[in-house]
Amino acid sequence: MDNITDVGGWLKTTTYTGPVGLTVKCYINPDKVGEYRALMREHVAHTMGEPGVLHFRVNDDHTTKGVFWLVEEWECPGALLTHLNTRWFQEEYLVRSAPLVQRPSQRALYKVNLKL
Repeated sequence: MDNITDVGGWLKTTTYTGPVGLTVKCYINPDKVGEYRALMREHVAHTMGEPGVLHFRVNDDHTTKGVFWLVEEWECPGALLTHLNTRWFQEEYLVRSAPLVQRPSQRALYKVNLKL
């Protein structure tokens, strides 16, 4: 999986207006998994109420404790950008998740093909 480091940059500059997906592989300290799960329950609840969200799930890795996969789909780049700039994401999720993280996440950003 290629890692995109500037999600916001692409979202701000793209001319693409269709649905987008973001998959994030999160590496959480194994002794902080319980705290991370609690935070993610809140994060999912907040995010699912946001305009433009189509899909937002958190999944456990199939083999590694402390590795989680966030799978998101949004109506358009602007909806995802709005999410990334919400007070909840900036002041709660990012701040509270920082001490739980073992190493930086990997991210993949893609155009969602609703019709192939």
